[in-house]
Amino acid sequence: MGRAVGAVLGAVVVALAVLSGPSSAQAAEAGAARLLSAGGDVHGTAGSCALWSSAAGAYGMRCAGGGTARSYAELLAGAPVPGCWLLPAGSEHDLTPADARPVDLGPVPTLVPPPPAVTATVVPSTPEPDPGSTPGTPTGTPTGTPTGTPTAAPMPTPTVAPPVELPEQFLRVCLSPAPDARTLAPAWDTTLLTSTVTLLRHDPQRPRFWWELTTGQRRYLTRAEARGGVVEGTLVTTPSRTPRIGQAVAFSAVAASAPTIALGRSRMRGVLTSLEVLPGEPGRRPVTCAGPGRELRAGETDRTGPDVCSFRYGRTSAAGAGDQDTYAVTGTETWRIESSADDGATWTALREVRRSVRVDLRVTEVQTLVVPLTPTRPEENP
Repeated sequence: MGRAVGAVLGAVVVALAVLSGPSSAQAAEAGAARLLSAGGDVHGTAGSCALWSSAAGAYGMRCAGGGTARSYAELLAGAPVPGCWLLPAGSEHDLTPADARPVDLGPVPTLVPPPPAVTATVVPSTPEPDPGSTPGTPTGTPTGTPTGTPTAAPMPTPTVAPPVELPEQFLRVCLSPAPDARTLAPAWDTTLLTSTVTLLRHDPQRPRFWWELTTGQRRYLTRAEARGGVVEGTLVTTPSRTPRIGQAVAFSAVAASAPTIALGRSRMRGVLTSLEVLPGEPGRRPVTCAGPGRELRAGETDRTGPDVCSFRYGRTSAAGAGDQDTYAVTGTETWRIESSADDGATWTALREVRRSVRVDLRVTEVQTLVVPLTPTRPEENP
């Protein structure tokens, strides 16, 4: 019976970097992130890599031949995709060996028939002379003249039957499912199915042994893996973390990231393309800016632009009903997952991912101290 095993061997895994946001002591307190993207996993190819991305923003590559070839056809160099191959029995833990040299399977088992029986040639013996006769005197008349010296009959040559090869057990490994017929790309969930088969080692119809595959075929079957993912940012306001009524502030997603993963010439990354913020003040529209939103420096007078999520609150957060004294601010990050097959020279979009984060923001009012310029009582005049 066949047994499914993992197809990716010698995997190289790129861990996700977890970036910490502002401390809880700040006025803008981070809330939980939520998944907004619709749909399930998305797959694609880049060079000799199979690509994957989830709706949550995780992504990865599984690259044949280390991701160095521009296509699977280039990697195979004209050879067909190896659907199945043979290994010595007991090779379950090394289905795509790194060492391509032939493995010594021992001599070919044969059945050699026993040697045939040899029939001996009987030569009549010379009779003993009569004791009463004269030695050397013939007792009868010769019937003929000898023409030569008598010789023994030749021994027959044994006939040996040709060797007969015995069937042997081998481990057969096959790709499942079959690769794409046009691009030759293996499916992301490709597995290796194994089964024990009994066949003749010299059968011309048998699958090839691993070491009989071409270099390109072996590289096609040996893959490496890298993974990455979106790390959403933390919403803050600048230049003040506690805005006042009428003050122009800018929202931004601090520490948002999506690392670039690489295998050979292939790359994969996430790019934060825009940020949309719903400020939380009743009746106010959301603000949108490019990228994660630019942070404003203290004293900066230019607080507008396509990369600035600028906003002015019209009333304090304490004006709401109940005991809530903060605004529930919601930000939506839009990420584009991209891939490259030429060392990052050009990029192709695989999908969009949206992540939602929230922050509880306190908005205060301006406290003004009024100082009279003239005395209020006559007795205070000089």
